[in-house]
Amino acid sequence: MIRAAYMKATILSHEAVPSGADSSEVHRFTFILDDGQTLPRSRVISLRTARVLVAELTDADAFVRMLREIVRTEPADYDSLPGQVFTDRDAAPPDTEPLQP
Repeated sequence: MIRAAYMKATILSHEAVPSGADSSEVHRFTFILDDGQTLPRSRVISLRTARVLVAELTDADAFVRMLREIVRTEPADYDSLPGQVFTDRDAAPPDTEPLQP
């Protein structure tokens, strides 16, 4: 039996801008990607990188949905993101979500 590709992205943590940094783009988010077929992988992404990817990626899989949520969240609310889970199963079609915040 072949399983359909399925992705789950979970935001684990938010790391604020280090003291002395001159850019709000340095916020970092740790997340896990789980495809249900291999061991889940933990990664870190900066706000700057998330913005670039959101501007370039048009699909609406779990990873892209997670990035879009990071990009559209106000800085004061970044600490509310850890624990949020995004899945391919509840992803909206690409043209129903804006690519830019």
